[in-house]
Amino acid sequence: MSSISNHNGAFDHTLVALRKIPGPILAILLALALGIGVNTAIFAVDYVVFLAPLPYPHPDELVVLQSDIQGHADGVPASDFINWKRQTTVFQDLNASTEGAFRITTQDGSENIVASLVTAGFYQMMGDRFYLGYGFTPEDETTGRDQVVILAHAMWKRLGANPAIIGATILMDGEPHTVVGVLAPGLRDRGAPVTVPLVFRPEPLNQDDQRMNVIGRLKPGVSIRQAQANIDRVVARTTRTYGNSNKGWSVSVEPIKNAAFPNERKLMIWLLLGVVAFVLLMECMSVANLLRLRAEAGYQLHS
Repeated sequence: MSSISNHNGAFDHTLVALRKIPGPILAILLALALGIGVNTAIFAVDYVVFLAPLPYPHPDELVVLQSDIQGHADGVPASDFINWKRQTTVFQDLNASTEGAFRITTQDGSENIVASLVTAGFYQMMGDRFYLGYGFTPEDETTGRDQVVILAHAMWKRLGANPAIIGATILMDGEPHTVVGVLAPGLRDRGAPVTVPLVFRPEPLNQDDQRMNVIGRLKPGVSIRQAQANIDRVVARTTRTYGNSNKGWSVSVEPIKNAAFPNERKLMIWLLLGVVAFVLLMECMSVANLLRLRAEAGYQLHS
């Protein structure tokens, strides 16, 4: 009871003290407090978006290659990815990924899932760690040998967390798939629960192929500008050789962190930065008014 009384007394004392503060000064103090809170929240968002390091080794080497048609970003056709992988010289590795729908059968029944499809070497290039097993090999990209699967750590736990699961099979679309790897817990648990190889079928590839995301890791010392110049030469050479009906078609090379945010989200970030600038301006005006009121009060006391 005494503790509650002490708290009530302190609260009453605070209210009395606040009532003694002149109205204009109290308004300025409230504006300052609001401004500090807003700035803290927005700067926290900016840190997560722009400053927080990506959970990959040497993330500055990771770039995204985006196809651009008349100012609109688009995925990359398989034919272009294969040409780029063969002809570019600035990448340690270049890999593609996309998504596909599957029906997986577990002990709890069947469910529809969205799986990742990646080329062999994707996870190794990104720097992902494996909890069990390993990533795909080039042989896994061959038709007829592609019924292998990598599990996200969360999915492995859902399936019973069997430490001997490597080499076991699970049913996907009614077909047995051999488990070759389990990813380490972390970022990948937020994405697709399973990953299967991205296989390019032997039939001729054309501009109507399924569009994919293409990520590369630059060789040490290679800049974004050098990578852009290299891909521009490859695109120009490919266009002259095979022809290209898309007018205004180009390819951009961007750091993976920049490319992770669509234009709408980037616009939102710029709007938040505008709010920061406005709030900072209001805080400066509040401080100026506070100093002016203090000076006026001091003048009245001495006059």
